[in-house]
Amino acid sequence: MPEHAPFSEKNGFTLIEIITSIVLLTMVIAVMLPIFPQILNWSSQSEENLTASNLLGQVASDVKDHAGNLPLDGAPACGRMRSLTGGDLSALPSYPYTVELNVCKEEDVHLYRTNIQIFSEDDKLLSESYTYIKAGGSG
Repeated sequence: MPEHAPFSEKNGFTLIEIITSIVLLTMVIAVMLPIFPQILNWSSQSEENLTASNLLGQVASDVKDHAGNLPLDGAPACGRMRSLTGGDLSALPSYPYTVELNVCKEEDVHLYRTNIQIFSEDDKLLSESYTYIKAGGSG
């Protein structure tokens, strides 16, 4: 009679080990799955804020370059601010976001204090900055 080799050697995985691995992997994926859409949302918001922040510098430069063409004459003394939007900003280039300028006149130093605000399409404030424009000319 031929002798059989003993079955004590373990070469491979049992069915229970494979099923357990699949179940654990499924649980890890199920826990991680809701995180990915949130990460994409954060990425989109960060990109929008970064773009608005970069645009803010461009708008400030354009405001100073085109100060002579902006309707600044009726700006009140500081304490109150006059809002320039839409048609008032026709001297400036068009931007992919909504830009609002709030202007007041600093009488002592002959400058216009300008608050620049960048809004998203859904009117959420993305970025804001202040700058000064020389009265009667470019900045």
